[in-house]
Amino acid sequence: MPYSGNDRILHDVMKIPDLHLALSRKRSFKYRLIAAFCIVSIFPVILVQTASSYNIAGILQKNVDALERSNLVQTRKIIRTKLDFYGDLLYQLYTDDRIIRLIDEIEAGADVEFNSSLLRRTIHTYVYTMPYVQSITVLTSGGHMVFDDLLTGYNTKTSWIDVTGGQPARIFDSVISGDDTLIMSSKLASFFTSRPFYLFHLAHRVVDYKDIRKKSAVVILSIDEGMLGEICDEIMEPQSPGSADNTVFILDSAGTIISYPEKSKIGMKVDLPKDEAGRRDAIRRTVWGEGSVKRTNLSVYELLEPETGWSIVVARDQGVAHREISDQQRLAALVVLLSVAALLAIIFYITGRLTQSIDSVVAAMNSAGQGEFSVRLEKDRKMPLEMEKIADNFNRMIEKIESLIREVQSASVKRKDAEIAALEAQVNPHFLYNTLDTINWMAIDREEFEISDAIHALARILRYGIDNSNGVVDIRAEAEWLRQYVFLQRTRLKNSFDFKMEIDPGALDCRIHKLLFQPFVENSIIHGFKGVGRPHELNISIRKEGDRLLTIIADNGRGIDAAAAGESGMESGSDPDPDNHVGMRNAVERIRMYYGDAARVLVESANGEGTRIFIEIPAT
Repeated sequence: MPYSGNDRILHDVMKIPDLHLALSRKRSFKYRLIAAFCIVSIFPVILVQTASSYNIAGILQKNVDALERSNLVQTRKIIRTKLDFYGDLLYQLYTDDRIIRLIDEIEAGADVEFNSSLLRRTIHTYVYTMPYVQSITVLTSGGHMVFDDLLTGYNTKTSWIDVTGGQPARIFDSVISGDDTLIMSSKLASFFTSRPFYLFHLAHRVVDYKDIRKKSAVVILSIDEGMLGEICDEIMEPQSPGSADNTVFILDSAGTIISYPEKSKIGMKVDLPKDEAGRRDAIRRTVWGEGSVKRTNLSVYELLEPETGWSIVVARDQGVAHREISDQQRLAALVVLLSVAALLAIIFYITGRLTQSIDSVVAAMNSAGQGEFSVRLEKDRKMPLEMEKIADNFNRMIEKIESLIREVQSASVKRKDAEIAALEAQVNPHFLYNTLDTINWMAIDREEFEISDAIHALARILRYGIDNSNGVVDIRAEAEWLRQYVFLQRTRLKNSFDFKMEIDPGALDCRIHKLLFQPFVENSIIHGFKGVGRPHELNISIRKEGDRLLTIIADNGRGIDAAAAGESGMESGSDPDPDNHVGMRNAVERIRMYYGDAARVLVESANGEGTRIFIEIPAT
């Protein structure tokens, strides 16, 4: 309900800042929550997906590289095996005793035509023992040349040796000087049925084991380059063999192409730099042209065949693979985007429900801040559990505030009534003191000295109690006041009880609130001794124990029936006088109000055996 007047102070305390103004300056909770969701869930998903895509692409590339190297190794083994087969055939030729005998006959000039024909028939039996063998040629030291050539089909001209210009002699000299097999690179040999034939050659000098040092002739085995091309094509089978984008070819040690899918490039010399990057760029230019150097999707793999000095080269355009990977990455990105969109929709839905509950709480708080304490938060099934707790606590808080406002209003009314009563009953203390002083002198004039002492003590008691009644004094002043008070009580009761006070000198300077012990002393005098026939005794002990001040007020009166050791005040159910211990309860509450939990009040009493009150407070 609305409030005003004395409630204005409480209203200032409860004033709540305008949250709409705050939200206009800052981001709302909803958008902060969405941002938090994005940071915690969406961004990591995107980051992980991006990293995974690049990682998968790298792994695939590594796998491709490993596969290509494995294929190159297998190709090298196949070429080496094939060359070994042809090497074995060549070995049979240059160690054949019949061929050696016929060469010797020809060199000796014995019936050269006849022996040459026999030699031709002998080597002809070897031509068909292995595929791709196109020609077998024998060059003698005397300049004779005997051959069997499948491409020409006759015995007067070979398909690959130009007899003019001294070529046979140069070939003979290059082969006869060594003891190893010489490999001669592929060159265009002949056209047969409109098809070009390129041959590479294995050559070795004839070895007569009867005379190892004799160097009478050399044997040359000419092999169709198609054998090498067929082996290279096996690598390219998964990716369109012989295509312009994927090529496998072979270079000799001088950089001459000895096998290539595009036959016109066989015999071409490739200038190969010594550094690896330069070799790859030169190969790219050979395969794809000058503009290919900067294309990152063109890969070159190279493996050396150490016995021949050949390099097996795989030049592969991986653009298709890259495009497939890119397609997969785009598909993954699309899935991530759809997932993010779905996640955002869920986040908006959840945060919408949550912020709707928060908005209702904010609206209720604003209403309460404007003084509408009748507002309450209604709970519904859509409200989260935490918001239900907030709603319950808010409703309890508003109810407590309403209760406090009613108490403040009631206290304000009582305070005004007390102020009015105090004004009505106010008596000038100086007038009271002067009047008591006049009565005191009247008693002295009449020699009523006992009355004079009583009036003097009363005046001191009144002055002590009225002057700053809630003030703090030392034990010395409070003890002197207690003596004056007990003196008046003994005077009033005709000295019917004995009084004794013991104070530890170390406690005299400790400070306490005024009139703290008086209600307990008064209770012992007025109620404690009632109906007790034995001599009455009242003892007060005050001492300091560490940082605590202990006061014991003891009497030997009738005691309290239901009050064993306790700290909650006095029980009056067994006492015939209903006002017996009201003052003591008030005194206990006053001590607790001053000292809180640091104070303890303990009452020990038994019916007919007296009462001891222990008051323990901080020593200050």
